[in-house]
Amino acid sequence: MPKRASLHMAGPAAAGQKLYLRGHYPPEQLRSGPLTVSVTVNSAPLAPATLTSGGDFELAFPLPDSQVGLRAGADIRDLGLAFGEFEVR
Repeated sequence: MPKRASLHMAGPAAAGQKLYLRGHYPPEQLRSGPLTVSVTVNSAPLAPATLTSGGDFELAFPLPDSQVGLRAGADIRDLGLAFGEFEVR
């Protein structure tokens, strides 16, 4: 992925839910130090996370309760599936 990316998705269904990011980060990309991962939700920055070692990672970002029930853009459909991971094999 590029260094900066955008994703539009619906908000959490209930208070207290988190956004989880899973991926892989090659150790050699940390030669110049840890990597800070920043997430913004509706223009509000969440507390950043830091990757200090390479390999597989999972980051969790608590979502603001104010985002509960928000839809992705103008999409008002009731959706039936929630996907947690996407991959290319």
